[in-house]
Amino acid sequence: MVTETFTTCFLTGTEIGCPGGTRRVESFGIGDLVHTADGRTLPVRWIGRQTVVTVFADPLRNWPIRLTAGSLGEAMPIRDLLVSPDHALLVGGLLVQAAALVNGTTIVRETDMPERFVYFHVELEEHALILAEGVPAESFVDNVGRGRFDNHATYASHSEGKAPPIAELPIARIKSARQLPRGIRAKLDRLAASLVEVRLTG
Repeated sequence: MVTETFTTCFLTGTEIGCPGGTRRVESFGIGDLVHTADGRTLPVRWIGRQTVVTVFADPLRNWPIRLTAGSLGEAMPIRDLLVSPDHALLVGGLLVQAAALVNGTTIVRETDMPERFVYFHVELEEHALILAEGVPAESFVDNVGRGRFDNHATYASHSEGKAPPIAELPIARIKSARQLPRGIRAKLDRLAASLVEVRLTG
């Protein structure tokens, strides 16, 4: 259960690309297959689950970022995508943590969450990009302590400590808004202006 620690996961209900279409992230289990952004199909090694208790959790570090449909480009995401602030998405060839993308209009911090909500993270045999609501998003990499997950004991029970460590993707990571290249910010601002105009005229 998460109280003061931060999270790096998909909110319950996020649709993940897999053979046959998509499935809600919470429906996956060990051995199920997911699609990667580079066209491969890989089995799930583990699904981490984190419960956030809002009365104890820091909203800036734990409450989800909402990326509205189309905020990263055409059908990206296909529908609103909600991820934790530190979860990284592939944007402009960089791994950008969601909080660094917030613009206050089409990419926003959620401000009204229930007393408890749950995140899920997908671990594969490697650190890869899977498709979350159509957006390339990082899978779990085990440089994050498993002890923060509600079900960390299930990993130990099925792996028996034999799973090799996972190397991180060789892609630069953007952790804050000030690190985001101006070109990417300008493109996202143009998309935001276009989406807001559609809302106003629609």
